[in-house]
Amino acid sequence: MDNSTHNGPERLVQYLDGELQGSDKEKMEQQLAVDALLKQQYDSLLLTRESVHYFGLKEKVAGLHSQMMKELVAPVVKLKPARKMLRYVTSVAAAILLVAGLFFAYTFFTLSSDKVYSANYKRFELTTTRDGGVGETASEKAYRAGNYKEVVRIHDADEDHTPKGEFLCGAAALELNDNAKAIKCFNEVLDANKNTVDKILNDEAEYYLSLSYVRNKEYDQALYLMNKIKDNKEHIYHEKISGKLVRQVKMLTWR
Repeated sequence: MDNSTHNGPERLVQYLDGELQGSDKEKMEQQLAVDALLKQQYDSLLLTRESVHYFGLKEKVAGLHSQMMKELVAPVVKLKPARKMLRYVTSVAAAILLVAGLFFAYTFFTLSSDKVYSANYKRFELTTTRDGGVGETASEKAYRAGNYKEVVRIHDADEDHTPKGEFLCGAAALELNDNAKAIKCFNEVLDANKNTVDKILNDEAEYYLSLSYVRNKEYDQALYLMNKIKDNKEHIYHEKISGKLVRQVKMLTWR
């Protein structure tokens, strides 16, 4: 067993905890990209950390983690007999897999599109105008008043097909639990912005459209938009798309 293999678990934990920097971090990312077994170990550690946090077991396993790390970083000549070490490592692995398995099973079977949507949805709020709303459109006034059916009516009657009017139609449709209408209106915003310099409410439309797809159980479309937002640090909803959210939507595709 070479030194890099011996230190593999330790390096994975350091990478997971954000302790690797510079070339060490790049090297680990390169290894994860080409080594399927290493990537599987990393995913298991990541899932285990979330399960420990979820079940409140962090303090209970802290001692075990510390002992395991001491064994991993100790010189090879100071290791216990191979058979005893194998039993120890096997026990640790079994305990980790058991906790991870329980967490994964619980998360998988209790996860739903409505839960993911509700955990990440927040009603869109119009900014306050200095003129007290005198210059607001009929769509804006109706939306601010919570008259969502009127917002949709105005849109469908072709009384306001501006990007803002189309966006408010989508936002109102979400409040009315009309996923199909929301998806249609948000896509209208994105289509209208394709050939314009001023992409009005484009970021907002992408984010709320992704949530609309989740609630409508169109997970592939949701993942496409979420990954697009997550990869764009300039997107105003970049911080809203967490790794946890993306993993949850991926899990929903397995249902």
